[in-house]
Amino acid sequence: MNIDEYIYDAIFNETPRFAIFYGVCWEQFKEDGFVITDEPGHELDCIFKAVALQSIMGEFTYRLYDAVNETGFEDAVDFAQRAGFTNEDILAYCEKDEEIDTSGDFESSAKNALDRAAELTANQLLEDYSPGDIFDMMFTAAYDFEQDFTFEFEDADEFLAFVDANTDRLDAYKEEYPSVYDWIENGMVC
Repeated sequence: MNIDEYIYDAIFNETPRFAIFYGVCWEQFKEDGFVITDEPGHELDCIFKAVALQSIMGEFTYRLYDAVNETGFEDAVDFAQRAGFTNEDILAYCEKDEEIDTSGDFESSAKNALDRAAELTANQLLEDYSPGDIFDMMFTAAYDFEQDFTFEFEDADEFLAFVDANTDRLDAYKEEYPSVYDWIENGMVC
């Protein structure tokens, strides 16, 4: 299985509106060696980290718009199962990480695995980008700019060029949504 292709096709393209943001982060994660490793069993780790990135974005939109964050451990399990992994494979993945509490049932173990992946993913985001850059990219991906103009990004370069060209406007949004910015600065705990 080409896990990178699966991540893009099955997980990131599930929400096309955020796909470019996910791709920007994922490419940086790959460059850092945070995802897509040569280690056996890395596919499940990649799936959980990709769903964690979705969950972080969902939490951002929840905080911005008071919209429900619908990403949960069920999504990680579903994507893993569609990729051919069994519940036993997922449980074995959970048990390999001492930081994941597996003392409960399968569902609580999978939830704990997604929580752990979200914590690691948020930390990696903050290692790769400043809180301001994260806010700018997430806001650009999530905000409906129709009141200002209509814009659809064709690729990551166009997306990042927009972010760079609109720093003043994005800084104003940081002031308008200080609690969302504080959430990013404080580690994006979901």
